[in-house]
Amino acid sequence: MKKFEYKIVNFKTHGMVNIILTKEHEDKMNKLGEEGWELVDINDTKNGRTVMAIFKREKMD
Repeated sequence: MKKFEYKIVNFKTHGMVNIILTKEHEDKMNKLGEEGWELVDINDTKNGRTVMAIFKREKMD
């Protein structure tokens, strides 16, 4: 049976009205992807200044 591990990353966003992710956020997500992490969900937080990204990857025994 496959087993997974999860990682939660909170990204501080830019923009006064809209949530804006930058090239730096993209670079961070690409680095996680290279480490085997897959983005499974992303949600804005109640304060509207951060987004919570949830990643998973298969555990290697």
